[in-house]
Amino acid sequence: MNARWIDLGDCGPEQFHATYSAIAECMAPDDDPVMVWGRPAAHFCLGAHQSAEFELHSSINVPVLRRPLGGGGVWLDPDQVCWVLIAPRQFYPSRPQDWFAHVLAPMLQVFIGMGWDVALVGSDIRMAGRKLAGSGAATIGHAGLVGSSFLLDFPVEVFADLIHAPSDGFRRWLVDALTQQMTWWCAHAKRPSVDVLSLTFRRALAVHFDWRWQQALLGERERAACVAAVDELQVDDWVATRKLVPWGIKIRGDCYLTERCAGEWCARVLTQDGRMQRVWLSALPAMPDDWLADTPWLLQAMVDRLQEAGGGSQASDMAQLILQTAWSGDD
Repeated sequence: MNARWIDLGDCGPEQFHATYSAIAECMAPDDDPVMVWGRPAAHFCLGAHQSAEFELHSSINVPVLRRPLGGGGVWLDPDQVCWVLIAPRQFYPSRPQDWFAHVLAPMLQVFIGMGWDVALVGSDIRMAGRKLAGSGAATIGHAGLVGSSFLLDFPVEVFADLIHAPSDGFRRWLVDALTQQMTWWCAHAKRPSVDVLSLTFRRALAVHFDWRWQQALLGERERAACVAAVDELQVDDWVATRKLVPWGIKIRGDCYLTERCAGEWCARVLTQDGRMQRVWLSALPAMPDDWLADTPWLLQAMVDRLQEAGGGSQASDMAQLILQTAWSGDD
């Protein structure tokens, strides 16, 4: 099977997202797959159901767009080599949850070729338990899309400064969590040449899917659709009622940071794998943040532990606030 490779190189954010959206809009059921490859300029990309008002700092100074791919907000910049595969729906497995394993297998092979111990967990590629690459998917017309990026480097503090944070403590915990839960290429090896990375990835895709690559440009209909797609990326007219993750942010597929205030008290909780890893409570500032780490998500069990920490007769109210704040992804 032939497949088209469209290399945008260093490009603007609108150009990158509008290109793959336009290709999908124009794709017919029997068209060849298309890979869009590029390094968009720095920007923040909201998920389909997110609002800049709720998710981002009010003084953000980079472009903010809303992408058609699923998932939450992501930071993209030239330190990420981004790609989106657009293919007719029949190319993909029948179950959407199987799309990631199907499409990300060649990307895994690139990392394995580096000698890295990587694994696919949900829609993330992880290395030694840390997120090395995330991905998102969508359907547009007759096409299915899966996108990801080779994360060469990641500005943890820059990203944290963009996120709406209810307190300085929340932002500090966000930096800590990102540092502990994520990793990137340059943390393990010399920065690769983008041309070499492109060639390596294309070979892995060609072997895995038995494709013959054709360097390509957008067709006439695709170029017209690309111009129209730019308007759909704008976020000015979007109104949301709450954050995608109530009270906080998703760090990766099974890790969340949340903070909530009720009355005189505030609680901050970092959860991972359904476990409260860190908890801060303004009413008990001396309580170690790992005090509740092994406590079941049961009111009485938490009350007992909070009483040991000095919560006294108000331990029940404290426990309820913590349980209302924590987010496991299953809520």
